[in-house]
Amino acid sequence: MMNIRRVHNEELPFAVELAEQVFCETGERYMGHCFPTLFRPGISHSYGAFTEEGQLVSFMGLVPVQITSGQQILSAFSIGAVCTHPEYRGQRLAGQLLEQCKQHAIAAGAAVLFISGDRSLYTRAGSQFFGHIHQATISADISSQWQSSHLWDIRPLESQDIFAVHALLQLPSAHVNMSLSEMQLMIHAEAMAHVNRQQQHILVAATPNGIAAFAIFSIPANLVNAADSTATSHPTDTTNAINEPRRGSVIEWAGRPDAVRELWGEAIRRFQLDSLSATIPWQEQPMLTTAQEAGATVSAIRNGGTMMIINSGALLSQTGLLHGLAKDENIQITINEDNSYTLQTPQGNYPIPNDQDLCSLLFNPYTEALSQHNLPFPTIALPYMYGLYFI
Repeated sequence: MMNIRRVHNEELPFAVELAEQVFCETGERYMGHCFPTLFRPGISHSYGAFTEEGQLVSFMGLVPVQITSGQQILSAFSIGAVCTHPEYRGQRLAGQLLEQCKQHAIAAGAAVLFISGDRSLYTRAGSQFFGHIHQATISADISSQWQSSHLWDIRPLESQDIFAVHALLQLPSAHVNMSLSEMQLMIHAEAMAHVNRQQQHILVAATPNGIAAFAIFSIPANLVNAADSTATSHPTDTTNAINEPRRGSVIEWAGRPDAVRELWGEAIRRFQLDSLSATIPWQEQPMLTTAQEAGATVSAIRNGGTMMIINSGALLSQTGLLHGLAKDENIQITINEDNSYTLQTPQGNYPIPNDQDLCSLLFNPYTEALSQHNLPFPTIALPYMYGLYFI
């Protein structure tokens, strides 16, 4: 008989051991380092399945997060590092853990769960793809045609830049709320670079008056300039890397679009990349325009992972749309007794049949939920969830 309960602080090392056994197939052990919000002691939110002898055999990491979107703050939890010991799979333990995490999040006042995955375990329980992101890909040929403005000193991040970088991260209309300490912790964790089996590098565009922009990169390990102070020293698989295209990616960026573009170009040159990809949320139109005008290839993708609405009342209240509490009385949403919804506008009332349509209406600027009515709707902006903040 399994005991499903919260994982205590003193049991977190066992959670790290289990996660590394499942995820670290190459032998490198990095889960404890890369996901400190899941595995460091503190207020425990994660859940586990324990045998009668007390052995942790299944784990589901749960972390509280708040997201600023315009004038609203969305309270949520993120789920990650979900793993089960091979000898205990097939017992539906992850499904039980998911239900416990869901109830925990509801009791805490969260509106949604962000899940770093799209397995049937989650989609069967109601999680769904959400939002809209642009992915810009810049080739070395294109970036070689860019003219430098010489307005900035492009250099690696220095410790004295920390206040400026934190301030830049808070500027986008939608961003994950992180304290200065949390941001430093996530930078040090290098989660996405490890997941990519690459190295993390950070460049800033500096001026005498401060930092105009910064960008965090995930870069293939070989050919990296050993003198670059931002190079990560952790072991990285470079099997056959010499014969493969050198493709890098932008983990996070913020600041003036023209300065960000120069950082991207410098990364391609400095790290001898064949191409660089970057995500641009739909609401960041100046950056999108800058990338397109610079010759980047742009395609539409979904936001990272999936989202599960766990408390629609809290979601509509926190986004300022709940009938009776809406900040804009011209646009309100009512929750019906059958758990469907009604959008109320000056043009009339419109049905929203289920959570999937509600999620699309709220977070996708190109939603088809009301396409037949041709109604304008104030889409709620979200940051990219597979960036610096990745659970």
